[in-house]
Amino acid sequence: MKKIIVFTFAGLLLGATSSQAAALKVAADCTYPPFGYQDANGEIKGFDVDVARAIGRQIGSEVEIICQAWDGMIPGLLAGKYDLISASMSITEERLQSINFSVPYRSSAARFVGLKTLDAKPVTDAGEPNPEGVAGKTIGLQRSSTYAKYIAEKYPQATVSEYDKVDNMILDLQAGRVDLIFAGPIKLDNDFLSKPEGKDYGLVGPEIDDVSYFGPGIGIGIRKADEDLLKNVDGALTAMFKDGNFKAINDKYWSFSVLPASAK
Repeated sequence: MKKIIVFTFAGLLLGATSSQAAALKVAADCTYPPFGYQDANGEIKGFDVDVARAIGRQIGSEVEIICQAWDGMIPGLLAGKYDLISASMSITEERLQSINFSVPYRSSAARFVGLKTLDAKPVTDAGEPNPEGVAGKTIGLQRSSTYAKYIAEKYPQATVSEYDKVDNMILDLQAGRVDLIFAGPIKLDNDFLSKPEGKDYGLVGPEIDDVSYFGPGIGIGIRKADEDLLKNVDGALTAMFKDGNFKAINDKYWSFSVLPASAK
């Protein structure tokens, strides 16, 4: 993808200037607006991208954003292609076995979306999975996501269609090729439900906030060996929560706070 440069963070962590320290390489999902995307001019933008660049400013480092397909995020980090992952990645026990995460900077949960007239009840009134409520229905999911893992284990008999991009999943919902889609509510509301093309669709059932699958929130992914870098990223995020820099990024995209309760 790009030439890999091997370096240490000693200069950066000791307060070296950006001209002395190598740039932080940060992986982003460039197919996932508004969190990460490329505009008409090829410029990489988005909420997660802005957060990564703000972290770089806090710790005095230039930031190089690298577009990475979702299913290669963690393998690429472990292979040294980049130093951080800023791609709306949920902090989960499974992922913590191979990488570390910063403090959470965004809440994580999941919702079903379908036609308002759809006869389906994927979640009980008590918030429990209801596989019988989606019998005969097809559910759209993003491949290699926590959402896919949740459906596979909680709805083992469900018919599933997997996608590389959430946008394609939404298009198939509109075309009737899937009956429901399952993803993060912030993304679905921003890209679909709040727009004219989403007027006939709505959230189906209550929010699912299962920490054992979706974790305590969204964090920055970091190699386990980079303990000093983790401390610096955590410090940068904590400072941003307090000084208003994070709020400025948040308010650029939403009229409500996406911070997890633990960070407020």
